[in-house]
Amino acid sequence: MRSFVILGVVLALASTAAADGFYYSEGFGATHVKDEYASYTDSNLFRFRVALGMRRGQWAYEGAVAVNAPVDPYYDDYGPRGYNGYGAAASTLGDVEFTVKYLQPISRHLELYVRGTAGYGWADGALNDFAGRSLGFGAGIQLKGRGSIAGLLFWPLFFLVKTGPMMTAGIYLDDGYDFFRLHGPAPVAVDAQLTHLTGGVAVGTDF
Repeated sequence: MRSFVILGVVLALASTAAADGFYYSEGFGATHVKDEYASYTDSNLFRFRVALGMRRGQWAYEGAVAVNAPVDPYYDDYGPRGYNGYGAAASTLGDVEFTVKYLQPISRHLELYVRGTAGYGWADGALNDFAGRSLGFGAGIQLKGRGSIAGLLFWPLFFLVKTGPMMTAGIYLDDGYDFFRLHGPAPVAVDAQLTHLTGGVAVGTDF
């Protein structure tokens, strides 16, 4: 909680130097796996994503880290020896990514957006040492409002306190698709198609 307070103060003070602002977001959701990668992990994965971003007009730019992980990496639907037949754990796929969003306001507090993403991913478990580039796209909706930074200590204060440093906070829902081509130690590649639904929160000067 202390780190959120420090982050909120820094972002609130930064608002005097920027036309729009900076923000932090984190989200959780579910990922569905298709293509060759489905042979090395669960068909449905748990997703976690954190991002730092900058808002300028109707555009936003994010740097993020995302992880798509099996709930139980050692559970195997297909046999007793683990994924890929060698006792390996189900693969987790993580990536670092850069995202560009175009946002369209619907009302004062509600916005829709579309986005494009490019990144670099890596796998472990049954695909240990496999890594490669990724491309993706998606769309989402976000509901946001402006209030007191004191809400980081106790959320009702966000709406009740109208003086002192202010911040923007909100929630979002994102529907996305990513394609990875993962290259291993041998001259072989594994393709991965991921569709995911992520919900989360964001705080900052604007987003």
